[in-house]
Amino acid sequence: MLKGKFSVEVRQDEISEKIGLQLKEFLLSSHLTEDVENPDYVFAIGGDGTVLRTFNKYMDKLDTVKFLSIHTGHLGFYTDYSVQNYEKIFFDILALTPKIEEYPLLRVKAYCSNGDLVSDYYSLNEVTVNNHTGVTYAAKVYINGVHFESFRGDGLCISTPTGSTAYNKSLGGAVIHPQLPLYQVTEIAALNNLVYRTLGNPLILSQNDELMIKPIRPENHRITVDHMHYNYDSVAKIKITLSKEKKVSFIRYNEDSFWQRVKRSFIKND
Repeated sequence: MLKGKFSVEVRQDEISEKIGLQLKEFLLSSHLTEDVENPDYVFAIGGDGTVLRTFNKYMDKLDTVKFLSIHTGHLGFYTDYSVQNYEKIFFDILALTPKIEEYPLLRVKAYCSNGDLVSDYYSLNEVTVNNHTGVTYAAKVYINGVHFESFRGDGLCISTPTGSTAYNKSLGGAVIHPQLPLYQVTEIAALNNLVYRTLGNPLILSQNDELMIKPIRPENHRITVDHMHYNYDSVAKIKITLSKEKKVSFIRYNEDSFWQRVKRSFIKND
């Protein structure tokens, strides 16, 4: 049985709001206290976009907050419950001891030409870098301070294991179990010629590797962190690592594995 404080974050649609109201009433009747500012548990009701929005809302409290989601969208990699079976959560909370799963996060820092830090973000799914005017993106890519390749194309996607099933997958990246301490770099429509040459395959980096991207043309730079877009007049370099300071924790009640969720989402059921 859960004890402590909770908050319920709901996508604004009729089904999600109905489930959110039922869940809130149940939690209050189970002697939990609603506390939107400092909850112990956060319940996100909606799609994966709702989970990402909720994650960013409680970014500064990841050390103490645990998340659980009820899925009412199209895909639900963060969820154990759907519209069809959401009432099962009431029994599980009362009768079962939850399992806690921790997932790694990306940390991305962007710097201007004088070395000043202009942004510092954490990502649950992925970070993409490109030119927001639509001009071809050109950059030098470094791994642990050593030049690895020169990229030219639409941009680069850097994903967590959790985000490997999102944009990364559509780019031909590998699907990685979300608890592995790795991150992945995948090209977006790369051009290869005598000047710009890339490996042409996704790169999987360890938690000890630092990725650095130096745009050839630093102006009109866009960094997308999960579902949020940030445009900058000038970015001289971007450093990306797997965060060692923060992780995100999810409550799990059932035995539905990550690979079962992958199969359910992308492969026809038997």
